[in-house]
Amino acid sequence: MNAPLISCIVPVFNGEAYLGEALGSIWQQTYRPLEIIVVDDGSTDGTAAVAAGYGDRVRYVKQINTGAPTARNLGLSMARGEFVAFLDADDLWHPEKLERQIARFAARPELQVCVSYLQNFWIPKLEVEKSRFLGHPLSEPLAGYSTVTLLARRVLFEQVGLFSPDLRIGDTTDWFLRASEQGAVIELLSDVLAYRRMHEHNMSMEPGSRQPTSAMQSAILRVVKASLDRRRKNGSAPVSLKFPS
Repeated sequence: MNAPLISCIVPVFNGEAYLGEALGSIWQQTYRPLEIIVVDDGSTDGTAAVAAGYGDRVRYVKQINTGAPTARNLGLSMARGEFVAFLDADDLWHPEKLERQIARFAARPELQVCVSYLQNFWIPKLEVEKSRFLGHPLSEPLAGYSTVTLLARRVLFEQVGLFSPDLRIGDTTDWFLRASEQGAVIELLSDVLAYRRMHEHNMSMEPGSRQPTSAMQSAILRVVKASLDRRRKNGSAPVSLKFPS
């Protein structure tokens, strides 16, 4: 039986500094076959040149700046794989991420989504901030209900729907809630298979304090309320997901 194709979608906005490392972590995967799709969300830096350096190993497309959810959706529309995975341009994958996850789908034919734990890491410039978080939950492995850890059957997006283009942030939480509400079979691996880079421009956290930004707090309240409203309307039971702190 042939190994299924995995489409790896990389949304990026002004990611020149880290995109090469992200793409390298995809090419270092022990699993094949892979398709890599870079969706440039209107970058004004050297992002296009970094992607071009990979030649025909990467499918590159550029859109006007409308946010990561729209970029992920465009990547999904281009994907040819039976499975899809997402990697933000400033993050990294463990070399065996896809191999370990696809093994779970082989072991459990009913499985639709596999996620894993993730580990935060700080750029050298923020060494002082990193030291302040030693022993803090942000320095420990976190349950990664996040696109960076996700591997999913592509057909599931036809059932659950795409990422909400109205949510510049919080779209991932919204999608996982909708997937759970619709009974998607989700497995969380205890392996740390993804690494989230802490730098000065993380959209969901305030540098220094690493508290959720006001925009992130508002987005989470919005998506949780929408989920509650849907469940009340349908008379369904509460959704139980272990989200990271």
